[in-house]
Amino acid sequence: MKYGVKIIKNRHWPLSSLSILIVAALVGAMLVALIYYSLPALMREGLSVYTTNRWNPNANFFGGFAAVYGTFIVSLAAITIAMPLAVGSAIFINEFAPDKLRGFLIAINDVMAGLPTVIYGFWGLYVFGPMLNPTLFTWLHDNLSFLPIFSTKPIGGSYLLAATVLAIMITPFASSLVREVYVGVPRIMVEGIYALGLTKWDAIRIKLSYIARSLLGALSLALGRGIGETVAVALTVGGALNVSLSLLSPGITIPSLIANQFGSAYTQIEQSALLSLALLLFIIGLTFITMAKLVLLRGGAR
Repeated sequence: MKYGVKIIKNRHWPLSSLSILIVAALVGAMLVALIYYSLPALMREGLSVYTTNRWNPNANFFGGFAAVYGTFIVSLAAITIAMPLAVGSAIFINEFAPDKLRGFLIAINDVMAGLPTVIYGFWGLYVFGPMLNPTLFTWLHDNLSFLPIFSTKPIGGSYLLAATVLAIMITPFASSLVREVYVGVPRIMVEGIYALGLTKWDAIRIKLSYIARSLLGALSLALGRGIGETVAVALTVGGALNVSLSLLSPGITIPSLIANQFGSAYTQIEQSALLSLALLLFIIGLTFITMAKLVLLRGGAR
């Protein structure tokens, strides 16, 4: 029977390998296509398509620095907000939630992770934004305007609003990753912690220290998922080709610029410029996800 099982496994490994090769080929094909269609803009504009902030199709100027800047600002602000929410919810579900409530909370978390992003976008545009702008965001401007990040008066869409909506959107996904990593702490280690007479809070602190590397990988994976978000961010970021230190200013990201401009891009050079920004976004997202996967595979013991 043992040899029979081995034969069955060996019989199916070529199919698994073929599936992996197909996925790798698709990723490679996307990268090649993006490079090919980006070449006209890159050959004409060079790196200025990423480093200059002047997008004027009528004058054939295509500089998307504002979109590159906005992508990084929104993504970093979103993961900063989502990190404590994801870790806190994972700890509550694993350590404090009653057994009957734990399954319900996990189900709600999974449902939120699977909701269409357009729902988050319209909710942020029509509910969350009008609620935060005259309250929290105005308070931040009135009391902390001496800080450059809060120096602009909030009037509508902004980096911070888009980052907040994006953080709420990726928190369920990040929480599920953190929860799985947290559960993976060896049971013998947990028993040893309590055998020493330490409290539950001491145990939580030690567990978090133990999984620190995997925790960073899980959150980076969530960031890689959210960095290319289009609809939710496009509806809440403001859509302005603006570069500002203030998080309360309107701005734009690479996905939202592509979504707003590609439908009206009638010249080849403009389409190529947009696809060159898509190429940069592809490389950024792939880098984040690859690094996160490598960190998760290496484990988190410290």
